[in-house]
Amino acid sequence: MKKKTIEVILTKDIEKVGKQGTLIKVRPGYIRNYLIPLKLGKVATPNLISQFNLQQKELKLKQIELIERCTNTKTLLENLGKFTIKKKISKNGIFFGKITKKQVLELIENKIELDIALNKNQLQLPEMKQLGDYSIEIVLTSDIIAKINLEILPE
Repeated sequence: MKKKTIEVILTKDIEKVGKQGTLIKVRPGYIRNYLIPLKLGKVATPNLISQFNLQQKELKLKQIELIERCTNTKTLLENLGKFTIKKKISKNGIFFGKITKKQVLELIENKIELDIALNKNQLQLPEMKQLGDYSIEIVLTSDIIAKINLEILPE
């Protein structure tokens, strides 16, 4: 006996099922009892499928443009060289206070103007307690990660 499935276009992201705009096949009960009442999906009609295909093409173009801008930003950041921060230090070489993501963002924004707006959630800072050189990663997309060097010097 063949199990009947129906094509559905998801209107919102559903964990372990798919992302928004994905075309999937599911059982009729799942659509009737879960997807439609919670407005998470629509039954795929020929008209909706054609709209879906147009939206997918637009999304691919936007994604290609975003990847291009991110790679340009990555090359700009990596070609800048070192960023320096001056801190007061104690007798044993440990500096006072801490270096925040906001400070690093301000350093980057003061040095160059980027195509993409960065936020502090994209920065991955190592633990910095002493003077020296540190490598900071900036996650532009899941695939594109820029690495910059930060040097901490005494005042």
